[in-house]
Amino acid sequence: MVETLVHLDLSKTALVTIDLQGGILVGNAFQPHSGNDVLAASNKISAVLKNTAALIALVNVNPSTIGYLRPFEGGQHERKTYPSDYSKLLMTIADDETSHNVIKVTKHNPGAFFGTDLDLQLRRRGIDTIILTGVVTGNGIYATALDAFQYGYKVIVVEDAITDRDQQLHEMFFTKLFPKIALVSLTDQILKEIETSL
Repeated sequence: MVETLVHLDLSKTALVTIDLQGGILVGNAFQPHSGNDVLAASNKISAVLKNTAALIALVNVNPSTIGYLRPFEGGQHERKTYPSDYSKLLMTIADDETSHNVIKVTKHNPGAFFGTDLDLQLRRRGIDTIILTGVVTGNGIYATALDAFQYGYKVIVVEDAITDRDQQLHEMFFTKLFPKIALVSLTDQILKEIETSL
């Protein structure tokens, strides 16, 4: 269910990307959109927001805490070795030193708000609207969207810039749950709205 966007005030808007990092995107099968497609859509949105009044918040997860996110599975406290580039953000803008409106946030939980300074970083800049992209729908995306909603942010979830490992789960979230807490949009709609807001 895709809805019509409201006008974006870029000075009060942040793009928040979730877990677009090497250890999660590379080598994993996602549905209904590929990891590459989600990354490409997120890169398009960040490119038009670069050095505007908007904020771009790139969120990754620390691999050393992943085991603790599954408390009912055996062996969650075992120390695992992860490749050095597991947490490396794959967003093009992550390594762009010419962009002055990008922050990076490392989370240790499914959602990007709990246990991080993301809320503080958004509020000190007067942000009230979040455009959300990344992986995966039923975990990091939903946890972040729900927290953002409960913190009083207006949330826009970009369906074709979000994906899961389970297509049915992805579709259920977008048809049943996200419409209760967020506006559902598509990349092209977001890009058009940003262009009219520049």
